[in-house]
Amino acid sequence: MVFFRGIVMRMSVAGYSTEIRTRYREILGCALVGSLGILLLDGLIIHFGVYYYSDDKYVLNPVAMHSLTEGVGDPTRPLGNGNPVRPFEYLIVLAANNLYLPLWLGASLLCVVGATILSALACERLFERQLPKAGWWVLGLANPILFYVTSQPDVVSQALCDLLFAGTMLAFISELHRLRGQPPSGWRADGGAAFLNLTAAALFFTKETAVAAAIVLPAATALIRFKARRLSRIFLFSLLLPIGAAAVWMLLKLKFPYMLPTVEGRYGLKLDPITWGQNFIVTLAFPLTPLPSSFIAFELLRPLWIVAALGSVILFMGVLLRESLRQPKIVVPLLVVAASCAPMILIHSSEYYSTMIAPFAVSIVLLFAVSKMRRLTLAYGLLLYAASLGNGIIYCLGADFNLFGLHLPYSIYGKDYQYDPICPIGTTAHVAWDGTAITCIR
Repeated sequence: MVFFRGIVMRMSVAGYSTEIRTRYREILGCALVGSLGILLLDGLIIHFGVYYYSDDKYVLNPVAMHSLTEGVGDPTRPLGNGNPVRPFEYLIVLAANNLYLPLWLGASLLCVVGATILSALACERLFERQLPKAGWWVLGLANPILFYVTSQPDVVSQALCDLLFAGTMLAFISELHRLRGQPPSGWRADGGAAFLNLTAAALFFTKETAVAAAIVLPAATALIRFKARRLSRIFLFSLLLPIGAAAVWMLLKLKFPYMLPTVEGRYGLKLDPITWGQNFIVTLAFPLTPLPSSFIAFELLRPLWIVAALGSVILFMGVLLRESLRQPKIVVPLLVVAASCAPMILIHSSEYYSTMIAPFAVSIVLLFAVSKMRRLTLAYGLLLYAASLGNGIIYCLGADFNLFGLHLPYSIYGKDYQYDPICPIGTTAHVAWDGTAITCIR
């Protein structure tokens, strides 16, 4: 009986791989549409002559000085004055600066498009259903916070985090399917788990919001493999990668204690279940609401966004509850994915962090809520992209945009964000350090 189950499972995995290959046109279409959509947003930045602003110095200063551990914020002091260590972001922006600095826009584009495709594949794998063809094409655009995660060099780390999280999530869900069929031992059976552990290790050094995912996903995989008695040598060896990365991450946090969350401050641990509930709703609301998140910044438009956000989250949770009752086996992976988003719930939520879960959540909507209604699918996707485009216009107009007055703190859409301009994004080919400040080279 076990033998036949193994054969069926291997056929299922092979069949899924074949389905991906036969739908390469839809996947390619998603990548093409998403890339064109992001290029339009990049065009806004260049057309309006948007500058690098004060927060970007945490990325540009180390790049200009060619040192990851010096010049962050205050060039006269070593790292430890307010900015975490993000080596991947540093290397990407450094490489772009050596060639042509605005290439970081292209790096963000590739990461966001890749995260979208991997999240959609993870959604299909979880629910064992295919996105409709129209859904794949729409998905490339369907992200109302697309502009946020592609507009500044200091969010390259978030775009990379989104890509790695999507890949780790897909590997985890695929691993669950493989283990149900008791696959044979060897690299072919353990390669997916090894990839999961590798990407989880890399997640530690992208964004602090990804630390929970970097811990939860490998731990859940190890627990499931332990129960299934599939703790192979290959898996155990690869498990050392996230364990080692976690140890290095903790050493950095102990060396710079300001990076650890406390009960105080904006990024402090919130010990309030009501706040957790609010953060959970907000985290889902940002990627699902077909209105610009910058509406929150306007007194007269904020209620409209809140009503639309609550309606979107309620409908989404209704879809998940219905499918969970129909398919109980999806409950565990959904809970694991939710636990991976713990920092956004327990510490701080924003449209910036919600980009981690955005393409996965939208894929679920396109898979179930509007899968049989192409026109509604198209309308919903276009509204989500229009929201991102609206965010881009409001951001690019900056302080000159004064509709109803801006009152949103800690947001790129507030007037207080765009201060201390460094140099224009579109016309700055390289940055260098002259000993006192960043020098723009055109």
